Order: sequence, then C-alpha cells, then structure tokens
Amino acid sequence: MTAQVAILAGYVVLALLAVALSSPARGRRPYASPTAFVATIMSHPAGRWIVLLLWLWVGWHFFVRGSD
Repeated sequence: MTAQVAILAGYVVLALLAVALSSPARGRRPYASPTAFVATIMSHPAGRWIVLLLWLWVGWHFFVRGSD
C-alpha cells in the first residue's frame, strides 16, 4: 500500500465517521447538527486558523504533491 492510498483511505474513513456521527443529529436534539458544529468552530479565531491550516495541508497533499 502506497502512502497516497493510505492517506486517501484515511480520508474515506473520516468522511464515513462524519456521516455516522451526523446521522443521530437528524433525529434527536441532544446532538449538534454538522452546521451547528462548523458554526461553533468558525466563531472562534483559533478555530478559523485551524480550519485554514487543515485546508492548506489538504490542498498541499492532494494538489501540489500529487502533480508529480
């Protein structure tokens, strides 16, 4: 298994986990919806910086390094 396949598999697992965690939010109130979760993160300056850094990291690994 190459590193690129392992990274993509990791992102697939994270996406499936996000869907699994957001499913209960649709039916019951004790869980936050994904929109409320993102709004809470983006309401803090540190959260915005973390999202920006993660976005840059993903862009670097998928678009810059993948163009070899």
